[in-house]
Amino acid sequence: MAILNQKLISRRTLVKTSLMGAVFLYLSTSGCQAKDDVTTRDRELDCRFLDNRGQNLFYFLADALLFTFLPIEEKEKENVLNEVVLNIDSYLYSLPSHTQAEILEAIQFLNISAVRWYLFGSSSNWKLTNRDTVIKTLNQWKTSSIGLLRSIFFLLQSMVTIGYFEASVSWKHVGYPGPKHALGLRHG
Repeated sequence: MAILNQKLISRRTLVKTSLMGAVFLYLSTSGCQAKDDVTTRDRELDCRFLDNRGQNLFYFLADALLFTFLPIEEKEKENVLNEVVLNIDSYLYSLPSHTQAEILEAIQFLNISAVRWYLFGSSSNWKLTNRDTVIKTLNQWKTSSIGLLRSIFFLLQSMVTIGYFEASVSWKHVGYPGPKHALGLRHG
């Protein structure tokens, strides 16, 4: 009986989350699907799960979130970011189909130009989005009282983090010598 007396979730939080979820669901599944724009670059990556819009979303989110860990030289930076996207794709491809469907809805929602303009300040192209605006928006989501926004933040952050640290091309940028350094060690 004591558990029934505890407030697990306030009515206000429930209403805010429900309204946000309803808007999210409507926009991501209705006729408001993101359309390819002429400025979207085809990365020509061999992705099994992410389409071109998803690849661009994670490419530019990774660029914004990892900018202090990325190489300065443009070609090397692009190679690292492409590896991050491929690792994200590999991870997402291994998830159950119902989870993949929800992630696709989130990607579609974030690629709607009106949503992208409202949240990140650029409706035409991810490349034109300001890094500081992306970081500010994601930090607001991280501490939001709306659980859906926190969930989207942690999904995006974990995908970028997994994709980056799993890529062997990124190891030298963080000072990790790779698994070979531990082969001579004996445990026990």
